[in-house]
Amino acid sequence: MKRFKNPKNAGDLKTFNGLGNAGDPGCSDVVEIKIQFVNHRVKNAKFKVFGCPGAVSTTDVFIDMIKGKTIEEASNINEEAIGTALGGLSVDSMHCVHLPLQAFRKAKEHYEKSLKTK
Repeated sequence: MKRFKNPKNAGDLKTFNGLGNAGDPGCSDVVEIKIQFVNHRVKNAKFKVFGCPGAVSTTDVFIDMIKGKTIEEASNINEEAIGTALGGLSVDSMHCVHLPLQAFRKAKEHYEKSLKTK
């Protein structure tokens, strides 16, 4: 609940080159992640979530986990690592943990695509 009530990484990022969205039609949660990649490393990231406390909390902790990491290191973060970083998740929130991972994959693809067009 602490992460839900006071997420550190929520908001908008004006300078970004990776944008990813993910949603869960079963529960209507939607996650948007904006990432500023510099030299294939996550320099900064912010998110917006329309959803339950689990979606906000898992996305917030995931953003903390990827900051400063290379794309490869961030890509290796899995659902279990996010749950552990949060100190565990309730059964009701387990479905949320895949949203930040999906949004990150799309942001990474957006970034990599922009490199090919330059």
